[in-house]
Amino acid sequence: DPARVVHLVELAVDFARAHLKPEGALVAKVFHGSGYDELVQLFRANFRVVKPMKPKSSRDKSAENFLVGIGLKPQA
Repeated sequence: DPARVVHLVELAVDFARAHLKPEGALVAKVFHGSGYDELVQLFRANFRVVKPMKPKSSRDKSAENFLVGIGLKPQA
């Protein structure tokens, strides 16, 4: 369920904001489709470096992707 995935990733980002060291990283497995662009924007709003990655081991037809966020941005 895409809505649940989005919610879980939002919770992970909130947890990272509370507990991750400033130079730390968060990796989330996501899927292209509903909510993907929202998650990329969420990562860009919270991390200095955001890298969407598709592992070589993933099938070409798979919507599987990983978002890597590195270095928390200071909270406004």
